[in-house]
Amino acid sequence: MSLRRTRLFLVLLSLLCLTGCWDRVEINDTAFILTTAVDVEQDGKIRYSVMMPLPGNMGGASGGGGGTAGTKSYYIDSEVGTTFREAQARLQRRMSRRMFFAHRRTLLIGEDFAKQGIRNVFDTTPRSPESRMTIYMVVTRGKAYELLQATPQFERFPSEAIRELVKARNVIHINMKQVALALSSPGSDAVTVYMGVKESEKTSKNAKKSKEIEFLGYAQFRNDKMTGVFENAEASGLAWLKNMPVQSTATVKIDDRYTITLSIFDSKSQIRAHTVSGKLRFDIRTEAKAKVTESLGMYDLSQTGKVQKVEEAMNRYIEQAMRKAIRKMIGNDTDSAQFGSYLWREHPGLWEKEYASRWPAGMKDADFRIEVKSVLTETGLIYENVTKAEPAR
Repeated sequence: MSLRRTRLFLVLLSLLCLTGCWDRVEINDTAFILTTAVDVEQDGKIRYSVMMPLPGNMGGASGGGGGTAGTKSYYIDSEVGTTFREAQARLQRRMSRRMFFAHRRTLLIGEDFAKQGIRNVFDTTPRSPESRMTIYMVVTRGKAYELLQATPQFERFPSEAIRELVKARNVIHINMKQVALALSSPGSDAVTVYMGVKESEKTSKNAKKSKEIEFLGYAQFRNDKMTGVFENAEASGLAWLKNMPVQSTATVKIDDRYTITLSIFDSKSQIRAHTVSGKLRFDIRTEAKAKVTESLGMYDLSQTGKVQKVEEAMNRYIEQAMRKAIRKMIGNDTDSAQFGSYLWREHPGLWEKEYASRWPAGMKDADFRIEVKSVLTETGLIYENVTKAEPAR
């Protein structure tokens, strides 16, 4: 009998080691935040917007938002506050579920807010254990809230369209951690992806235009304030200067007669900083590969000499794109390509003595030597137009 009591006592004693689910949070009590948007109001207060999925309406819904639910597959709401957390707390007051931020993948910042400075964002986000520094930062043309109101046709949620565009092969992948490092490192300024909303063309008279999300380039910062935008060739030039192997599309002219479109990929850049006769110089060497995606004008790419002409035209395009990006930096007094960091690492004494206190003003007098070597690796399945004849005139 005593043995039985002893066993029962040990079993009951072992129950003390079981903590149970005293701090459990049910999924049905959680609102998963897909993305957040930050704007500034006219009175200087912060507008904080969130997007959340509606699980009960996700079985075939086409999406929607704007602060109402109905049959929409997601819900958008926003609130104003003096700080981010104050606005977030006001949002929480009218939500029956607790907002959960661990699944957030993008943070949208309105253009007006970015121009006033983004440094405060790097205080509120890292303080929360649910927030991740690997989320993508995106500056929006106009209000960030408006980007949440987009109606992309290929994704269920606008946040998914934003995330897929940010991760595309033709875009520099910039997360919050990288922006923070650029803001805190000597001789560098930050850049972020820049996006906007574009209305699609009507396919018929009664068709409703969709609001698609569009990648526009990169927002340019001086310290933590937005000063400009790298667009088109400037954006590609910035990617090459930052040694980011993005895929770019370039259209070049050959002999002022032939027009060829190329897909440039697998690029590599090296930058060396030094002084020559007391003048600062940066040597930039870039290598790239490309393939022909279209050729207008019956240009025969089976001939080695003509292939070399295309490579030379591509070299000029890449160099011009990088010089456009450099001129944009000098014009807006920024160092988005982190030339100062190269100088600081290679010549720390020279940096501290002559340039640290006045950078990036030192870029105005610097000499930028650019050398580009590109190789045409593919012409597609054909060398020239399959008709092999000039069109009738």
